[in-house]
Amino acid sequence: MRTLDSLIWDVAFGGAGSQGVQEEWLGTVLICHDPTMDLTRAAVAKGAPVVFLDPDYSRSQEALALGAEVAGDVRLDEYLTGASGSAVAVGEMPKSLARLNYLARSIAGAGYHDVRVVLGANNKHLSRGMNAVLAESFTDVGASLGRGKFRCLVASGPREVTYEPLRNDGLVAVGGVFSGAKADRGGELLRSCLPGECGRLLDLGCGNGSVTRGLGGLATDADADAVLSARAIGLEATWDDAGSRWPDASFDTIALNPPFHDGTTVDATLVQHLLDASVRLLAPGGSLYLVHNSHLRYRGEVERRFGAVEQVARDTTFTVLRATR
Repeated sequence: MRTLDSLIWDVAFGGAGSQGVQEEWLGTVLICHDPTMDLTRAAVAKGAPVVFLDPDYSRSQEALALGAEVAGDVRLDEYLTGASGSAVAVGEMPKSLARLNYLARSIAGAGYHDVRVVLGANNKHLSRGMNAVLAESFTDVGASLGRGKFRCLVASGPREVTYEPLRNDGLVAVGGVFSGAKADRGGELLRSCLPGECGRLLDLGCGNGSVTRGLGGLATDADADAVLSARAIGLEATWDDAGSRWPDASFDTIALNPPFHDGTTVDATLVQHLLDASVRLLAPGGSLYLVHNSHLRYRGEVERRFGAVEQVARDTTFTVLRATR
């Protein structure tokens, strides 16, 4: 277990001189964000009921296999409502305040008579804004002792709160969906390049759905917050791994605005899995429209998979490529 996960666990469950609950405690463990899955494994091994709230599809499938209950593509405030007993919520601190607010309000408003939230991060990624967000949902918020360059924020004493997604200009933002309730510049450039007749259209990695809203296509994303946001504006969206629920050659047009951050780190390799999926999902003669930050230079990755690639738009920040097999 990495240092951060070990610290979160000790603060939550009484190790290393913390004020956490005792090891024999068997209330519900809520897993908020677990990139390594080590917290989930430890919670399952502990014998407590484990509810996995992490929005990532692949990690959720692993949590199911481990024996955890998974909230999946259901709004967390709805999934947890009517809860009882005691609970401890643990995880790595989400990078967005919107996701933190969603978690805090959903957990505080669930109905547990006793609940603590323990979220850890590198000190440089913690901010006073996180304390303020937690304080809107809990009466007591403080920081744990540090361990190396890490520490936790700890919240308890749930307030009577509810969660309401952000809404703006026809878009809805559930939790930490990318770009919130607004269209991002790259996505708008991509939307402007889509053909008037798209045929069978897939928004691959749909985010809040701003790229293909109103175009009559389908959408998919591995992030449950994104799927819920897209559904809230009327898109038919699936929660899966890069369109894995769809058979080969299902679409004539694919729109792709791929992620390039893994947590707080830029990771230009994240596009590769989505490009592989695009090759599988496109029908013969179909086209992929991809937008990317120009400095990341994705064109080589696209050309390795597609027979014809052309630039169809470019501004000061973004490039749109059209690729056919």
